[in-house]
Amino acid sequence: MPLCPQHTSHQVKEAHSRLGRSLVKIQTTRHASTVASENIATMFQDWEQKWSHRRELIASRIELIETQLEALEQSDLPMPQFTIFDDPGE
Repeated sequence: MPLCPQHTSHQVKEAHSRLGRSLVKIQTTRHASTVASENIATMFQDWEQKWSHRRELIASRIELIETQLEALEQSDLPMPQFTIFDDPGE
């Protein structure tokens, strides 16, 4: 049985002995670490879902570009020239 339930741990104001203070500190630290772990897991799941969708968008765009380049290669038009510009301030 825990020293104080999770929903009442914030109500503990003062422990009258070193052992009591230590137990309260352990309980509150354990509760805080549990909450932090749950938040981190949720954040990772959210990030994973967001980037999974974006990965699919990027893959479909790359496929479209490759299809367009193949069509351009088969036509009589000259291949486009790509140029990279460098910022002189960097």
